[in-house]
Amino acid sequence: MSAESKNSLQKKLRIVLTLLAVVIALLAVEAFYYFSNPPLDEEQKMLLTWEGVRAPDFTVTNLDGQAIHLADLRGKRVILNFWATWCVPCQQELPNFIKLRAETSPTNLVILGFSTEDDATQKTFAQRNGINYPLAQLKNVPSPYQDIQKIPVTMIIDRNGVIQHAILGPQDFEALKKFAGENDFSGVVKSSP
Repeated sequence: MSAESKNSLQKKLRIVLTLLAVVIALLAVEAFYYFSNPPLDEEQKMLLTWEGVRAPDFTVTNLDGQAIHLADLRGKRVILNFWATWCVPCQQELPNFIKLRAETSPTNLVILGFSTEDDATQKTFAQRNGINYPLAQLKNVPSPYQDIQKIPVTMIIDRNGVIQHAILGPQDFEALKKFAGENDFSGVVKSSP
């Protein structure tokens, strides 16, 4: 083999190895992004700032005309579900809330659905779908509740009134069951953002 052929072969080998190194580097970057959590949008960031904060108090009137005062629910876990009748992911998670309510004592857990829709729309939908927990209009409530734009959102408030979780997106039954039975928030309670 001539020196010129040998140099040409070594040059081609270096090019192939360089290309192979570039491909491996690109695959590594792609794998990192594939296995990483997607970046949080502004609403998700806002919700996360409320975790570990004492839940701001509110009073709402449910569809049956009864006042629900958050402060009166201390000693119980509270799940707030922000939803709408037209929201497909909300409709998909709805059976999970109904099942959780049916399988959990109301002395230990309160589930409350919040929608911006009028009472008549909610009431018709609730009767048609067998919703077995109170629903109320989302109005005249403080932040963070009034700031929710994307739905569904689920907030878990512990027995001491601390927002333990604030989650954007539909919840499956196992996640809801876990939230309903977990220990209360154990960190240092933060001040409101």
